[in-house]
Amino acid sequence: MSTINNLKILLVQHDVSLGDIEANIGRIDSLLNSCTQKADIIILTEMFSTGFSMKPELFAEPVTGKAVTWLCEKAKNLDSAIIASVMIEDSGKYYNRAFFVYPDGKYDCYDKRHLFGYGGEDTKFTAGKSLLIVEYSGWKICPLVCYDLRFPVWSRNTHNYDLLVYMASWPNARQKVWSILPVARAMENQCYVATANRTGSDKTGNYSGESKIVNQFGEILAQSDIGVECLTFCEISLSQLHSERAKFPFLNDADTFYLQIE
Repeated sequence: MSTINNLKILLVQHDVSLGDIEANIGRIDSLLNSCTQKADIIILTEMFSTGFSMKPELFAEPVTGKAVTWLCEKAKNLDSAIIASVMIEDSGKYYNRAFFVYPDGKYDCYDKRHLFGYGGEDTKFTAGKSLLIVEYSGWKICPLVCYDLRFPVWSRNTHNYDLLVYMASWPNARQKVWSILPVARAMENQCYVATANRTGSDKTGNYSGESKIVNQFGEILAQSDIGVECLTFCEISLSQLHSERAKFPFLNDADTFYLQIE
């Protein structure tokens, strides 16, 4: 696949109906059908098809289920890559699994590493043990999920990735963190950061979205309207990123470390 220097990203900021896969897919279909611009990568939210829930025994699907099947078909139909998180049942275990779906419908996966203990996610789901670095159209992309945002060691840019992606169900109660940490991750890792957060409400709180794309200087290039379902489009430059890294290569001076995975 040839390199795309100016990568076109579409953030889909959407509400989620708990456990209603058909309704959630239909909602996102309607949003995507309203889009007039072609995107290279489309980013959805955490557990986009069901909502974030501690009842995987009710809502989780196998990778052959409706949600992943729809992601693969949609990627092929739109000729775009899609990044999304899905509640998955696999070999008797449950995962908060991120999918990077290529335009041909094939995919790579990342299982959320940091499970939200405060909400009991660690009692229901199995944590991932490795990062995923996707090479797509000349870009190196690292997809992470929600709570992973709080843990900078896990996302430290030792893989020379260009774009860090967070899919989230991040509530208003901790919105200041959601506003600040994507900017910090972009600056400390000298990369672009793209985030997609849900809107609406559930029994745990309200969600205002504030999905955004940030550059390596911590500048917000694009941000979704607050509290509403919407699409946010942004174009980012690979050559500009690499040029700035060459001018100020501070990642070369970063500390080395050993990360123990248990």
